[in-house]
Amino acid sequence: MTGLKFIQKMKELFGLSPEDTETTKKKAIKELIKKLKLRHILLKQELKNETDLIKREAMHDSIKILKKQIKKGKEIIED
Repeated sequence: MTGLKFIQKMKELFGLSPEDTETTKKKAIKELIKKLKLRHILLKQELKNETDLIKREAMHDSIKILKKQIKKGKEIIED
């Protein structure tokens, strides 16, 4: 996934406005990573309180996806 594609996907996910297009690529990715990390923390907290097995598995999957997205964002910034 290229940097631009990653930014567009995350903007869709978080509903960011097109006004953010004037920010630099790295700054936009850093902002998205920060939001992904916050979502990761919230999911972990929800997971602790969840008793339904199916919902817990879905949350685990979501957490894994978030981790991959955060890692990919960090790799793009390092390039």
